[in-house]
Amino acid sequence: MLSRLLEAHETILIDARDAARRIAELGDDGTNDLIVSDVVRAGEAQTWFLAEHLVDTPLTHT
Repeated sequence: MLSRLLEAHETILIDARDAARRIAELGDDGTNDLIVSDVVRAGEAQTWFLAEHLVDTPLTHT
């Protein structure tokens, strides 16, 4: 379940970065700032957090 959520966040980030790039080329700095500040930065943090919980950790036996 977490891997599907991580994949969804990554897809959104790819699309948001593409949109931000195209909007910057059009000179719409306000919209670009909105996408980068609110969507990309938050999405990167959430993606990192999810990815950290999917790291394989070895079992320890005592």
